[in-house]
Amino acid sequence: MIFSRTRGWIGVDIGTHMVKLAQVERHGSRVELLEALSIPRQEPWLDTNDGAADIASSLEIQAALSLGTRFRGRDAAITLPMAVCDVRTCNIKGDTDPERRAAVLRELDTVYPDTPTTREFDHWSVELPADHEPAADNTIALSIASSWASRIAQDMREAGLVGHVLDGLPLATARAIALSMPGATNPVAAVDWGHHRATLCSVKGGRPLFVRSLRDCGFRSVTNALCKALSVTADEAQKLLHDHGLPNRTRGAVSDLQEVIEEVARDPLDRFIDELTRTTTYLSQQRRSLAPAKIVLLGGGAAVKNMASYLDDRMELPVETWHLDAAASTAWQERGLPIEMFGPAIALSALAWASR
Repeated sequence: MIFSRTRGWIGVDIGTHMVKLAQVERHGSRVELLEALSIPRQEPWLDTNDGAADIASSLEIQAALSLGTRFRGRDAAITLPMAVCDVRTCNIKGDTDPERRAAVLRELDTVYPDTPTTREFDHWSVELPADHEPAADNTIALSIASSWASRIAQDMREAGLVGHVLDGLPLATARAIALSMPGATNPVAAVDWGHHRATLCSVKGGRPLFVRSLRDCGFRSVTNALCKALSVTADEAQKLLHDHGLPNRTRGAVSDLQEVIEEVARDPLDRFIDELTRTTTYLSQQRRSLAPAKIVLLGGGAAVKNMASYLDDRMELPVETWHLDAAASTAWQERGLPIEMFGPAIALSALAWASR
């Protein structure tokens, strides 16, 4: 296929703690990251915030566009945090897409009996074992309140962007895995370790076929532990984790500060490891066709120095951080911007080619 467009859209990954933008360019089969920026929210996204009207992102988007000198164009694709999304597996019958969409809407009606028609949703089929029962769940449905879609549309207009796609984070994460591992044939457990939530997707063939939120495993539990024990601010805790991180005892000396960080963050890290292990064990025992061959970390938690090697020593499955390629990852790390934080935003930018 010949691509008339070489530059991707502007990918906008709206998070509860940060708003991340990225834009890529395609050179043959290679994708190059042109620009990426993360902007902290001006106001914290509190657990009590449950209304879309109260949480705007236009100022953060405008700031990123102003600071990112290589962003070009106005076309964009956007994703929202899983904190405002509902994701569920269900059994859906129907031979055509309209029939399946109607069945998903009926499913949502049972969950949101008062407001089923005020939700926006997408759905996709999942891989089932050959001996599955007729009533087995065969579809993943992801939905958000329509007010959130309206809020994002307004944010795009105020930022001067044209939003073409409002995407689900599991779908963006799956495409990020496909970009970094185009030839992978085995399922991969992609873990987006965000500030409020950690979301695991078993990805195969560029699609999320299993989605689970890891309970009480948002990355803020790690930063909060450092803030409390070391009497530092959240920004200082982030810098400690990024610059010093955790011990990597298989490679060289371990600093005293790394030992302290490990001890302080042990409880939230152990909880994260327990949830990862519980989920991957379930897949290997109950959904063998989706059992992952490795774990790939994305998001803020993935940016902690030595995090992948720390988890790799404690998990039965190999663990690595997401990357485009070694050269791209190194170049952006030298700029102080971990590329593993931008997987979904990069995948959103690449949607420009999928739309042609």
